[in-house]
Amino acid sequence: MTQNLHCSMIHGGLQINLKNDRNQILINQCCLRDDMKPSSGIDNVWQNKSLIPLRNTNLENQWAKGCWHCEGNEAAGLTSFRTGMLEKFGHKTNLSGPQRLDLMFDISCNLACRMCGPDASTFWQRHLTDNHIPFDAPGPDSRVDEMTAILKTLDLSNLEMVVFCGGETLLGQSYWRVAELLTELVPNSQDQLTVCFQTNGTMPIAERYYPIIEKCQLVKLHISLDGTGNRFEYQRWPAKWNQVADNILNLKETLPVNVMFLIEETMNIFNLYYQSELEAWVNDNFSTNRLGDITNHTRHLAKKEFALDNLSQAYVDAIAHTPLANLIEPGWQENSDNIRTMIAKIQLFDQIRGEDWRKTFPEVAEFYSKFL
Repeated sequence: MTQNLHCSMIHGGLQINLKNDRNQILINQCCLRDDMKPSSGIDNVWQNKSLIPLRNTNLENQWAKGCWHCEGNEAAGLTSFRTGMLEKFGHKTNLSGPQRLDLMFDISCNLACRMCGPDASTFWQRHLTDNHIPFDAPGPDSRVDEMTAILKTLDLSNLEMVVFCGGETLLGQSYWRVAELLTELVPNSQDQLTVCFQTNGTMPIAERYYPIIEKCQLVKLHISLDGTGNRFEYQRWPAKWNQVADNILNLKETLPVNVMFLIEETMNIFNLYYQSELEAWVNDNFSTNRLGDITNHTRHLAKKEFALDNLSQAYVDAIAHTPLANLIEPGWQENSDNIRTMIAKIQLFDQIRGEDWRKTFPEVAEFYSKFL
């Protein structure tokens, strides 16, 4: 029987990116895809012609190029972004406006995570500047005013979910300002609208924002965790595991009851081998909110230097007989030059930060021993 590949993101999703190019509005349907396209103006975002070919491919029930994240997860027997969104939104096409928005307009952040960079973090920019390392990245100023102008042009009658992508979305007031606007623009927001904040887990939420939360049907915190203990601290520098764990457990006990949680794990060369450790911690400590609603645990693949493209052959051999092997893209080959470049970057920032990846991830370091 042929699998139904309908994707609710392709037909009902819209990502608006104002952070990667300070002079353009970049759009696509899905935050997992790399094919951002320029919009000709704020009035031509949802009906943009560049979005049509992907919709047509999906209507033909075919996997599109660039959808490997979901295709690989489903081949591995894991829940994919596509299946999760299909369960949420159902099978709809020809919509007058988005069902889900992913919004990027502010890169203010208090961390310099290994798998991130200066294009998405003001702290990364400061970290590189302090160490006299050149970088090319957009300016740090928020484009919140432009985002609010765009949102006012859209038909939001179908909108059920908004995801704020940072930076760190709980830092400052800009995301709360947009959230409050959306509760005014979306009909029956208290019965219809879910607002999601991607957060690194370091920030509390002040009580003054509780009324905005209560104007939504649901607020969901997407907490970025890629391990526990010192493995977490290495990847999410300079966050401290105990502080983050205490903070999210406190949020669980104190936020309004319409708040739920999702653990968002970025699968990369550091944590792939150890990913069961985080799953065990979540199951033991954070499996639900205080009303018993399940904490979801999703995984997506890292990009850039620490992506699974840069696995070594020894690493691939070590996971070959596990479901994780399905996360490796077909046609993968060990790329020695890219791996050496990756290791040089690891060692550079280990020296700057006083860390040693070989001690934090000893099994992984052994997989790369021939390159050390």
